[in-house]
Amino acid sequence: MKFHIVVASLFVLALSACGGNGSNTASTNSGNSSGGNSNGTATTTCTIANTHPLIALALTGGAGTAQFSNGGTTLAYSGNLSGTLNLVQDANAPAPLNKACMDSTGNSSTSMRTVMQSNGALGLSHTVVNGADQPVFLMDTTALASNTNLGALQGTYTVLRYQHDTGSTPAQTRMSYATITIDNLGNWSMCKNTSTCSTATATGTFAAHSGSSYAFDLSSGGLVRATAFMVGAGANSTLVVTENDTGGGGIVTGMWLGVPQAAWNPLAGSYVLNTTDGIQNPLTASQQNLIVKSQNIPLTANTPITGIATASVSDGTVNYLISSPAGLLVTGNNSGNNFANGPAYFSFGVMP
Repeated sequence: MKFHIVVASLFVLALSACGGNGSNTASTNSGNSSGGNSNGTATTTCTIANTHPLIALALTGGAGTAQFSNGGTTLAYSGNLSGTLNLVQDANAPAPLNKACMDSTGNSSTSMRTVMQSNGALGLSHTVVNGADQPVFLMDTTALASNTNLGALQGTYTVLRYQHDTGSTPAQTRMSYATITIDNLGNWSMCKNTSTCSTATATGTFAAHSGSSYAFDLSSGGLVRATAFMVGAGANSTLVVTENDTGGGGIVTGMWLGVPQAAWNPLAGSYVLNTTDGIQNPLTASQQNLIVKSQNIPLTANTPITGIATASVSDGTVNYLISSPAGLLVTGNNSGNNFANGPAYFSFGVMP
């Protein structure tokens, strides 16, 4: 994927599930989070002040839980995700990366980051899934809507979706954008890669997930295809879906991130994004531009649908962005703009 020098490092998320080389691994040790990193440089512990249980969703569809401990210097995963990150600071990081933490087994040029928003609702980290380091989306359980209230899901959402599909040979990765509408009874319909459609691309229902207070089952065609969560409320809400669909002749896993459909109007400022391309640069978003170091990249707002901004590159690839006033920024693209089979790249970030 080409996106002009350093811009590629922010928009390109070379997904490990697609054969990307995860150059960092989540530490499996616990306890001491100071000392030296892989470059032999002295490190200082990094703390995140959030003691609540978290829902943790890996980009390839793995779901589990996580929690900070040891005064906020350790992040440990459980459930269907595993691993422990011992958090250290990066003394050379520019703002806002200096508000994020590294794993002690990584180094400043390659390690993905761990960060929570100042209000604690959303965050990001990483862990090993199927032998490769994967970005992880974090949600504070105290910010999640109760699944006894299907009306909490009601609304129209602009969504970016990453999917890894094993139903073809070789397996495919792809990105798509969509409009998803949900009524107060949990019925949903989707228009994929378009703003409206005379016949919905897919339809289904949401229902409370058994054994959980806040997870929803997303069903279609009589099968549960994914698990969903609603973070926050109103304009600040985020629809988060972890897909594990076994009903189509293969297994489709991935993540969908959606925001209430409204005109592109990002919370202006700098975001921390997790990538696997080995470069960590903050990205500054505004109404009409993205700023990466000295580069100022123009955006086209509300194209191809309301709530998406696009940035085009020389090979015809279009980068798609959604944002939320809650301080979330998501990017996705397909090389050559090929939505049928990708390959797809995806990233997500938060404003600390």
